[in-house]
Amino acid sequence: MKNLLTAGFLALGLVLAAGPALAGDSPVVGGGNFGIGLDFGEPGSWGATGKVWVDNQNAFQGAVKFNGTTILQLDYLWHDFDLIHVKHGALPFYIGVGGDLAPNGTVAIAGRVPVGITYLFQKEDVPVDIFMEAAPTIWFVGGTAQFYVYADLGARYYF
Repeated sequence: MKNLLTAGFLALGLVLAAGPALAGDSPVVGGGNFGIGLDFGEPGSWGATGKVWVDNQNAFQGAVKFNGTTILQLDYLWHDFDLIHVKHGALPFYIGVGGDLAPNGTVAIAGRVPVGITYLFQKEDVPVDIFMEAAPTIWFVGGTAQFYVYADLGARYYF
């Protein structure tokens, strides 16, 4: 039941974020505004990730992570396409703000600041991004605060 509620929370967040994105242009050549894929890294160890582009610089990113517990993530991201130039594709730097929720037993919440890069292939037949990020995170559990820096690596296919 908890996993069903977890998946529902993530789906609701992505649907709410997708509303304004439906009318915008996607920076992913050959793909739409919504991407879904896999994410490897902490917290958790692996999970499903989704991204909804609101416009050519802003996006919402969500994930459901697993490793004995379930962790929900939702972030708002701002991308800078001019900072790093590559010969093929695009490599925007991004920074954002978001949160984690661990609804297992004692509920834990966290604030996070994801910072990373994502490679967009920019080919009609490859609507894919590959990303890596670090996210300084402060967890609040039972009146205490704990600080961590997590790293993630993942990829998404855009529809």
